[in-house]
Amino acid sequence: MQKKYIVCFLVSWGILLSLHVNSAEPERRYRIIHNNDGSDALGNYWFHKRPLTVHDVNAYVDMVSHSQVTTYMMCTGSDFFYYRSKHGRILGDDLDGKLDCGNDTAATHHYKSFYLNHLNLEKDGTDLIEASLKRAKMHGMEAFITYRMNDLHFNDTTTNCPITYPEFWYTHPEFWTNDDTPGLNGSRALDFAHPEVRAHKLAIITEQLERYEMIDGLDLDFMRFIVYFKQGEGKKNAFLMTELMKEVKAKVDELSEKRGKKILLSVRVPLTVRDCLDKGLDIQEWIRLGLVDFITIGVHWRGNPSLPVAQFIKELGSTTVPVYATIDDGGYKPRETFSHGMFRGMASHILSQGADGIYLFNHYYGAFNSTYQGLLHLEEGGQVCRVISPHLIQELGSPETLAYRNKIYCLSDGVTEYGIKHISSLPLEVRSDDFSKAEIFIGDDPGKTVPEEVILFVRSSKQASFTLKVNGRDITHSAPDYVSLYDKGRGLMEGECQYAFVLPVESIQQGYNTVAFHAADSSLLVKRVEIALKYGDVKTHGYF
Repeated sequence: MQKKYIVCFLVSWGILLSLHVNSAEPERRYRIIHNNDGSDALGNYWFHKRPLTVHDVNAYVDMVSHSQVTTYMMCTGSDFFYYRSKHGRILGDDLDGKLDCGNDTAATHHYKSFYLNHLNLEKDGTDLIEASLKRAKMHGMEAFITYRMNDLHFNDTTTNCPITYPEFWYTHPEFWTNDDTPGLNGSRALDFAHPEVRAHKLAIITEQLERYEMIDGLDLDFMRFIVYFKQGEGKKNAFLMTELMKEVKAKVDELSEKRGKKILLSVRVPLTVRDCLDKGLDIQEWIRLGLVDFITIGVHWRGNPSLPVAQFIKELGSTTVPVYATIDDGGYKPRETFSHGMFRGMASHILSQGADGIYLFNHYYGAFNSTYQGLLHLEEGGQVCRVISPHLIQELGSPETLAYRNKIYCLSDGVTEYGIKHISSLPLEVRSDDFSKAEIFIGDDPGKTVPEEVILFVRSSKQASFTLKVNGRDITHSAPDYVSLYDKGRGLMEGECQYAFVLPVESIQQGYNTVAFHAADSSLLVKRVEIALKYGDVKTHGYF
């Protein structure tokens, strides 16, 4: 058994109301959703945080128009709002100076700027949601409001910053879960076991449905944040969330009839049917009752580059309800942004696994606009771009536009968020008595679209020698220079090592590929596995 010793590096296609396309059509079209979380726009982060104008709001929408994006979703907030509501304050409203962040005047000024920007729009007779969605409709996109069902961003009383505290939440601590098991701010999450909480949420959703008459749909984002009951009590309380969904659906149907058009109701939920139910979301019952028009699976924030789309569809059972999957900017670690090649790999993975479309979450162009002035910033080596740009939404929306584009397929690193573990074989303990195996999915068919080069990137917990096989074939061609060329030394923890290998093109296949490791030291962990398909020069085939 030959061992290899490697140098260790330390350090707009129109509105698509139905996604099930007639087989007679030559090309399947997908719903491509762009979610704007609202705070980015209300803070005007894409345009140097200058005082917000309607012109700027239009520019946010314009940047995703004339692309593959079919559906524009504008977040309305949670228990804080991006419009003037009967049920709470606008984010950053300091009640004429009565609220602040104590000695942190910078934080006070920062949060108040959101409210001041709202006032700018209000002077022009509009608000962020109305202005955005009218602009989206003008461009021929579907217009959705998306509501975060239990946002925990500001549910932290230790910050001493009441300017950010929603009134209902802050004045009703008796409705908190008081269970810190799930994760960040989980103990201060509103507990939907209380009828008052569910009534409060329904009132907000009803207000938004009635207020924004131009909408084509309502999206309920259960992933922000995925805490609705005390840990372990979701399954027994799932009927309560189903009752809430029935009430929302009844309101949606009532307004659909009144307005003479169907308003769609969609949900964003965890990655498996079991995880959904554990959190109190009986997604199969919702489908049985006809409560939802489409489903998106996603994560809380840390990006998962290998979402189990095919598995979810199988678990869901026979259904005509379309399923989408989220591409999130969270990266492997906080702010370790995915690269362009990774985004293409994620899109290809999602569509090849049978999804009906893609849901872009936190797909921000702030750095592209304000920092790099609309230019693509390349990492050292000139092959990799990590700045999210509008160029990508000309490519991510179909297998046809992804073909022959340089891309990287990745495994999730197995992170757990709010009690939900990303499905992954990583981290993988390498055994000394036998091969340890990881399965990585490739959406491309290398027999039809033959790549110029295939590169395997591996990150390990420490420097080690190991034997490597891909689909049973011995791999010995190491390429240590590729680690820096493709910016793979980023984010290395102390002691970790990054490796690169060139694979024979014929060693990989469309679908799942087995990468097997064997080493004498069984304490070795494989922490990342990525396969890059290079189709040609990055200037013509896309940056990695």
